[in-house]
Amino acid sequence: MSVLQELNTHSVPGILLPAAFRAFHTLQAPAYRAYTDAHLTPAGSGPVLARALGELAAHWSQIMLRPDPAAYAWDLFTATVHETADRVRIPATSPLQYEVVVLHHLAGYGIDRTSETTGRPREKIRHLLRTWTP
Repeated sequence: MSVLQELNTHSVPGILLPAAFRAFHTLQAPAYRAYTDAHLTPAGSGPVLARALGELAAHWSQIMLRPDPAAYAWDLFTATVHETADRVRIPATSPLQYEVVVLHHLAGYGIDRTSETTGRPREKIRHLLRTWTP
């Protein structure tokens, strides 16, 4: 069962998630899953991912009012993940650098996809990776 199906089965009957959220989910779920999987066992990552995406669905109207909805959604998502999961032992100068390193080096996402996922400009992602010291 996909995370979106899990969200739908745990919702109030007759409530349909907004089309914009469903599109966001289709685009971001693989990267969000990869990030969660990097922090938890396979058995533990599914429920945490579902909870984090549920938080995004619950706050979707506020997210869409932001000038940077992808970045705001990413920040809410990672905060929810890290309420449960410990960080991997990766040295980083900022939380965003840590997240970028996880997506790029552990999950295998390129600079463009990492930029889309975090909602940050490619140049910033490139800089964070270039200045990272393992």
